[in-house]
Amino acid sequence: MRLRDLVFGGLAALSLSLAGSASAQDLRLFFFGNSLVHHLTDSDETTVPHWLAFLARAEGERFGAEGQWGFLHDFADVPPEPQWTFGRVERVWRSNRLPFGEVGWDGVVLTPPNFIQYQPANRPLDGDNPGGETPLELGAAALGWAAEEAPDAPLFVYEGWADMGPWGFPPDAEGWAEWLEFNAGPFHDWNRLYATGLTGAVGREVRVIPTARVLAGLLQGPLAELPPEALFSDDAPHGTPTLYFLASLVTWAAVTDTPPPAAASPPPGLNEVVRARYPEIATEVWLRLTAPEPPPEEARAPEPEAEVVEAAAAPDVPEPPATGLADPAIGFGLAGIADWATQVPFVDLMKTARPWLGHTDEGWGAVSFEDLQAGGHLSPEGWPVSIPGGVTALETFVLTDLPAGAVSLIGRYRMDWTGEGVIEVGGLAFDKVPGDHQVAFSYVPGEGPVVVRITALDPEDPIRDIRIYRENEAELLDLGEVFNPRWIARIADARQVRFMDWMRTNGSPQATWDDRPRESDFSWAWRGVPLPVMLRLANEIGADPWFTLPHMADDAYVAAFATAVREGLRPDLVATAEWSNEVWNWIFPQAAWARDRAVERWGEDAGDDAWMQYAGLRASEVADIWGEVFAGQEDRIQRVVAVHTGWPGLEEGLLGAPLAVAEGRAPPAGSFDAYAVSGYFGLELGGERADETRAAMRQGNAAEWAETALAEGSLAVLTDELWPYHAQVAQAHGLDLVMYEGGTHVVGLETAVEDEGLTAFFIRFNYSAAMAELYETELAAWDAIGDGPFQAFVDVAAPSKWGSWGALRHLDDANPRWAALALRNGEGFGDPRGGAFRQGAWIRGDGGDERIEGTELGDLILAGPGDDVIVAGPGDRVHGGPGADRVELPGTAAEVVQSWDGEALVLTAPWGVVRVASVGVAAFADGTELPLMEEGDGA
Repeated sequence: MRLRDLVFGGLAALSLSLAGSASAQDLRLFFFGNSLVHHLTDSDETTVPHWLAFLARAEGERFGAEGQWGFLHDFADVPPEPQWTFGRVERVWRSNRLPFGEVGWDGVVLTPPNFIQYQPANRPLDGDNPGGETPLELGAAALGWAAEEAPDAPLFVYEGWADMGPWGFPPDAEGWAEWLEFNAGPFHDWNRLYATGLTGAVGREVRVIPTARVLAGLLQGPLAELPPEALFSDDAPHGTPTLYFLASLVTWAAVTDTPPPAAASPPPGLNEVVRARYPEIATEVWLRLTAPEPPPEEARAPEPEAEVVEAAAAPDVPEPPATGLADPAIGFGLAGIADWATQVPFVDLMKTARPWLGHTDEGWGAVSFEDLQAGGHLSPEGWPVSIPGGVTALETFVLTDLPAGAVSLIGRYRMDWTGEGVIEVGGLAFDKVPGDHQVAFSYVPGEGPVVVRITALDPEDPIRDIRIYRENEAELLDLGEVFNPRWIARIADARQVRFMDWMRTNGSPQATWDDRPRESDFSWAWRGVPLPVMLRLANEIGADPWFTLPHMADDAYVAAFATAVREGLRPDLVATAEWSNEVWNWIFPQAAWARDRAVERWGEDAGDDAWMQYAGLRASEVADIWGEVFAGQEDRIQRVVAVHTGWPGLEEGLLGAPLAVAEGRAPPAGSFDAYAVSGYFGLELGGERADETRAAMRQGNAAEWAETALAEGSLAVLTDELWPYHAQVAQAHGLDLVMYEGGTHVVGLETAVEDEGLTAFFIRFNYSAAMAELYETELAAWDAIGDGPFQAFVDVAAPSKWGSWGALRHLDDANPRWAALALRNGEGFGDPRGGAFRQGAWIRGDGGDERIEGTELGDLILAGPGDDVIVAGPGDRVHGGPGADRVELPGTAAEVVQSWDGEALVLTAPWGVVRVASVGVAAFADGTELPLMEEGDGA
C-alpha cells in the first residue's frame, strides 16, 4: 500500500442503526486501517473484518468492528471517525451515540503503511510531513488516546505485508523469494521494534499481529506452490480475497490467543489449494504465531567475552534444474542418526528415536536399553514386549533440543501404532488429540524432547510399529517414502555421500551378517541405518555411495554386503568401499582392536606401527572380497584406504605391511584403487593458539586475525605441504587421490572446550564470510591436486562446544560457508557420467483437475485434490490424493504384475516399476486400461 492508495472520507452509506447493543457482541475490534486491512473493491471479501466475522460464525460467536481509513497523520488526529461498514460485520460504535470506552473493545489495531520500513520508526517520515513527526510519535498519539478512553482494550500493531514495488509485479522466482524473506525478516523486525517503542510511549503493552512473518512462512511451506498472482493483484500490493482470508487467520489467532477455528470451511471463490488444505494451514498459522523468536535484529546483543563477527548474508546460489545438477563437484559425509540431530532425514521420525530407557522410583533411566535386551523385554526389532518389575515407564525421545530457527519443523504431527497397552506422547508435544491407536499433536522446536512413554503392555499383543510423522505427510508414508523431502532438497545434488556415521562405524560391534541393522528395526539410531535404505538414498538422489564396513566384520559379512550393493545399486553409480574409519585414530575402539590383532599375529615386539600394518592387511583382504564380488564389473567400485594426513610416513606400514609380506602376502597397496586423505584445517585456534585467539577477541579483531592465522597456518600447511606429499605417495602406488572428510576443524580442545566465550566466537566464525573465503581457497587447492570430489563433513548438524561440523546448522539454515560449497558444486566436476547424478523431481498438484507430467527420471508426484491425469514412468511414485485419478503408463496392461507394499500398489513391468496410491485407473500406451483401487483403498 502506498500513499496514493489511501482512501479518505466518504465510503458507502452507513447503516441506519446499530445492530444491537455492544454487550451482545463476542468479539469487537477497532481498526486504524488502510488497504492492508480493507481493500476497497466491489466485494467485502477483500477485507479482513469480513473474514473475521466468517471465522466467528464458525465458532458460533458474533463479531463486530469499526474502523477509520487513513495514514498515520490521520490516525493521530483523534478522536477517530468511524467510517467502515460491511454486509456481514456488525457495527458496534457510532461516535455520536456511544463513548468509545464503553464499547468493550477486545482490541484496538493500528496499521502503519508498508513503505516506510527503510528507516527506524523514531526518524521523521519523508514526504509531506511539515511537522517532522515520526511514525512512533503519530502511532503513540492514536494508541495513547485509545488507551486512555478504553484502558482495558488490548493494543496491537497490524504489520500487513511489505510493499512489492522494488521487486515488481509479478516478481520473478528470485524476486518472490527475496520479498518473502524480507517480510519474514527485516519488515517483521521493524514492526516488532515499532510495537516495542509504542509500548514505551503509551505505557501499555502493544503486541504485533505478525501477518507478514506468518504469511511468508505459509508461502515458503504448505502454500509454496502458489504463485504471487494467487494472492496479489498489483505491486502495492493489494490482494485477492484469499490474501485477506489468510490475513484474518493470523489476526484471529493473535487477538484471541486461540488457533483459527477448526470448524471453518472456506467457501468457493477462495483459492482451491487453500480450501483443500485449510486444516493444515490453520494449524500452521497457530504454530508459527506461537513459535519462539529471537530478538529483532537491531536488539541483538553480543555474547559475553565473544567478539561479534559481522553477520554476512549467504551469497545467491543459482537454483539447480528440477532434475538436479548434471555434474556436481561436492560430496558430503552424512551426520549420524539421533533424536537430537538437526538433519531430520526421515519421514517417520521414529526412525531417529533414542533407544528405550526404563525409569524406576530410584532413578530416571535406571534400566538401559542393553538391560532391557538382556532381560528379554525387547523384540528382535527393539519393540518393548514387556515391562520389567519395578520399572514405572519405558521412554524414548524424538525431536530433542532442536533450534528455534528450524521453523520448517513447526507443525501438526501424528503418532500411530499397532498393538495394545498404554502409550502417550508428551514433552514438547502439545494440543494433543487422541484417536483410535493414534494421537495428533503440535510441535515447535525448542529445549527438550518429544517423549514417547509406555506404561503398560498387552503381553499377547504389545504396542509396536510406532510411527511419528507430520499429518500433511501421511501420503508419503502411504507410498512407502522414507526420506524427508526438506532434507532431500538440501542433499540431492551431492556427488557422493559417505555413510560412516549412518553405519555407526566407529566402535561398531557388528561381526556377522546376522548383526546387521534391519529395515524393521524400531529406530535406525539404535545400530545404524540398514543397507537397503542407504542404497535407496543413493539411487533416488543419484549420488555415489561410500561405505565404511565394521572393523570386526568377518569375510561372510563383507561378501554379503558387497553382493547386496552389486545387486541393489544403480549400475551407473560407483560404490566406494572402505574398511572401518580412521583406524590410526586412538579415540576410536578400532585402533586398539587392530593393535590387539597385531600382537596376536606378530607378537609384542612387532614394532610401533604394527597396528597400522594389520590395518593395511585387513583392509586389503576386505578390498579383495569386493573385487571378487564385482568381478567383471570393476568399474562399479572404488576400493579405498585412508591415511592420517598429518602424519607423513605412517602410511608406509599401511600400504607396505612388511610383517604381512614376510608371511608371503602381497603388499596391501595392490588391493586398492584410491588413497584417501582428509581436508581439515583450523585445529590450532582452539589448541596451541587458544590464548592468542582470546587476546584477539579482547582486542576486537578476532575474526580478521583468525582468518589470516589459518590462511598462513594450518590451511597453508595442508594445501602446500601435506596434500602434495600424499599426492606423490598415491602416484607412486598407482592410486587416485581422494578425500574422505574435510573442512573446518575450528573447535576448542582440552580445557578450551569449556570456554563459553571461545565457543561462541568459534561458532560464529565457522559460519562467517571469512570462513567461506577460507573454504574457497581450500576448494581451489583441492581442485588442483585431487582426483575425487571435496568431501565436506557433515551435511546438517547443530554447532556446539564439540564443533561446528554441519555445513548447514539445520534444514532452514543459510550461511556463507554453505553457499561457498554450493557455488563450487554448481561449477561442475568435469565428468557428468551420462547423467548418473540427476534425480527425479518432487511435483505437487495445484488442487484442481489437472494433467501432471513428470520428468524422465523417478519422480515423486503428489497430485492432491481433484480428478487428475498423471503421466508416469519408470521409478515414479504417485499419490493421486482425493478425487478420481488416472495414471498413464507405457506398455500394456497385460505385462503388468501387481503387488501390495503397505498402502502402495506396486506395478512391475518390463519397462520398470511404478508405485501408486489413491489412483483409480491405469491407462497404457496401447489403449488398454487396468482398474487399480477405489479412493482410500490399501492393502
